[in-house]
Amino acid sequence: MQNFSYYLRLSLHNIKRAPLPYALTLMILSIGLGVFFSNATLYYWMNRDPLPEKSQTLFFPRINAVQQACDTCVEPMRIHNYQLVEKLSSSGIPSAQAAMFQSAGYARLPDTTNGPTPVTIRVTQRDFFSLFNAPFLHGQTWADNSARMELILHANAALKFFGRTQVLGERLLLDGELFTIVGVLDNWQMLPRLYDVNNGLATSEVEEIYLPWETAYDLALKSNTTTQIRDDLDYNQNFAQTGRQGEYYQAQFWVQLDTPEQVKAYQQFMDNLVASEKEAGRHPRPSANKLHNILEIAEAFNARNRQLDAFAVVSLLFLLVCLFNASHLSLNRYLASQFEFSLRRALGASRLQLQSQLLTDVLVNGLLAFVLALLFAVLMLLLINQLLPATSALTNWQPSLLLAMLAVAVLSSYLVTLYPAWRASYSPLNQQLKA
Repeated sequence: MQNFSYYLRLSLHNIKRAPLPYALTLMILSIGLGVFFSNATLYYWMNRDPLPEKSQTLFFPRINAVQQACDTCVEPMRIHNYQLVEKLSSSGIPSAQAAMFQSAGYARLPDTTNGPTPVTIRVTQRDFFSLFNAPFLHGQTWADNSARMELILHANAALKFFGRTQVLGERLLLDGELFTIVGVLDNWQMLPRLYDVNNGLATSEVEEIYLPWETAYDLALKSNTTTQIRDDLDYNQNFAQTGRQGEYYQAQFWVQLDTPEQVKAYQQFMDNLVASEKEAGRHPRPSANKLHNILEIAEAFNARNRQLDAFAVVSLLFLLVCLFNASHLSLNRYLASQFEFSLRRALGASRLQLQSQLLTDVLVNGLLAFVLALLFAVLMLLLINQLLPATSALTNWQPSLLLAMLAVAVLSSYLVTLYPAWRASYSPLNQQLKA
């Protein structure tokens, strides 16, 4: 510990002796790390597994169920209509399953004169919260999937409307309809939102209000994202009936299959369902059943953000250029101090002691570069958020991510110092003394 304290004081002394070359080296390294950290943060959030404990069990089934004949249409649709959801829900195989779509509306308190506030809505079924580990702060989900004038609030929405989260039993007007609050979700945010990548919402915040699936159809609530109509029905009239019976596609459907046997059984169920539908003349298109795991869904729907991938590659190349330039400056700085190394070696300092001193320099450089790099990273994230507004939710730094960044900063500092340290420590002593 005493030696480390001495090496630390010596490192600080070396910085004071040549502050300008050191500052320039540190600045170049910090800029490279800052650009890399900002893009690595976005890349991490977009490619992480948000549900590592159960992601391998969550699947999105797709069936080529459109009623219009098309021999060359072998790609099933990415959204379902009401009838297809009912059929896919009838297997009894999944341990949990839920249909869903996103909508929007206006909400306000029933006993206030304040105007309505726009809100985001997730129309879904009761298993949604267990499928995606959405935690409840108060209350619980609906008892079943029947229609009911009940809703579940996100904690942020509860604070916005009531100023508190304990609001069970309170009433809220949503698009002119009075609902009772039966549950409040904790401050929950799933990133990326893999259950909704089809609509480009992987980086969006989760919805504020959750409504029962059947209630939404009764009230003619429709998706505000991806919808397709495949028949001639007028869906502006009696949507409670036409929306359930017609070719109005707007929903996504997820199932939880806990074992390989369940996966195989559900695939067989889908095959049998298509076979029976074809016998009834309702599936004129080629069979094209697919069962996507949630970790494959972005690739399956071609919803991966290629811009972030490109930024990540460019930032890595930029970091390598900065490391090369910082190493060159560091070499000049160490060569300028070569006489000091030579004198210490002539007085009996071992190469191990010199390396210990250099490793202390690396630690000091790494910590300073880490702090400055975080400042540059914040500025870069603000700029990227301006260029790509959809990434605004991907700026959170978890402790594990910060530790990884610190390790990269120290490693980069070591790489910058590696060759200069070798030149200073392992050059022939007689040549150094002559110099």
